[in-house]
Amino acid sequence: MKRVDIIIIGGGIAGTSTGFELAKKYSIVILEKEDHAGYHATGRSAALFAESYGSENKALYALIHASWGFFDKPPEGFSDYTLHHHRGVLYAAEQQNIDELRLYYEEMKTRNPDAMWVDSDFIQASFPPLKHNYTHAAIYDPNVYDLDVNALQEGYLKSIRRSGGTFESGYQVSQIDRRNGLWVVSDGEREYAAPCLVNAAGAWVDDIAEKAAVGKIGILPLRRSAILVDGPGGQVSDDWPMLVEFREEFYFKPEAGKLLVSPANEDPCEPCDVQAEELDIAYAVHYAEQAMNLTVDKVNHSWAGLRSFVEDRSPVIGFDSNAEGFFWIAGQGGYGIQTAPAAARLAASLIAGDGVPQDIATLGLEESLVSPARLCL
Repeated sequence: MKRVDIIIIGGGIAGTSTGFELAKKYSIVILEKEDHAGYHATGRSAALFAESYGSENKALYALIHASWGFFDKPPEGFSDYTLHHHRGVLYAAEQQNIDELRLYYEEMKTRNPDAMWVDSDFIQASFPPLKHNYTHAAIYDPNVYDLDVNALQEGYLKSIRRSGGTFESGYQVSQIDRRNGLWVVSDGEREYAAPCLVNAAGAWVDDIAEKAAVGKIGILPLRRSAILVDGPGGQVSDDWPMLVEFREEFYFKPEAGKLLVSPANEDPCEPCDVQAEELDIAYAVHYAEQAMNLTVDKVNHSWAGLRSFVEDRSPVIGFDSNAEGFFWIAGQGGYGIQTAPAAARLAASLIAGDGVPQDIATLGLEESLVSPARLCL
């Protein structure tokens, strides 16, 4: 049995970012059941930083805004690659929904003063494939960036190893016990013990809690699917913005010379290696052809990921009040990557007993907003 200060279960973005912060001060091990980090939700994300996305939620607003500095200027030696590239987003609507879009814009402006109401000339120049019915007016948000998830994840892992931390892949947690003030985690062969156990297992956090005899938080994994298709005439410009139907019925995004199309579905699903279902793919093709001057002759690739929420859709970050040393970082939904730097700093600070970091508190985050205690475990 190996003794460390902190065991982290889960090698997605929550586990690796938190491990990065904790490894600066503690001995840590990250236990990941798959063969590599970020196999599930992290590796299947649309991977955007958007200041206004989710910002109506007070906790998310603070974590999103407190994360930008890391993406823009990561620590020296963190990555050889730029972590973000400008994308921008057009929020579009059919002509009959323009009045509703205007109300959406007025509400968005209170949180995102850089959002712009744009006309048909702007829309057609920005996203040429869009059909005429969607080009009467739109909202353009310039403060949106693609995030390089691979570079981010590799930077976290490299930094963890440099700090002396350990990443164990292929580790299927079979048993969790509490012995003499320590959490003991085993896969039947390898055993680790620590006074602090961080549950960062994504859609599986309640399964880990059950193994540890800890109350569940009611995690709800939701399937979201996407496809890649050829653009009109086989052409897709990387200069095009992301395009989102303003009620989030669907979205399109340039991706590696193709168009990523998602029906923006949120279908309840058991934790698993989720795949896009035929109906998801059919809806994606329908939206692509309905909104763009495009006939989809083939789907180049399809996939799905799990976005995991609790009931109030705020993240869960904090110690369990009924299980000493058991720490949750869960329920990030579709915001896990763009909030990872600040969420990890928050988690590390709470574990150290230092409360909410001042810059995050200044943005309006109070510990009670993310505490697992609010869920009445």
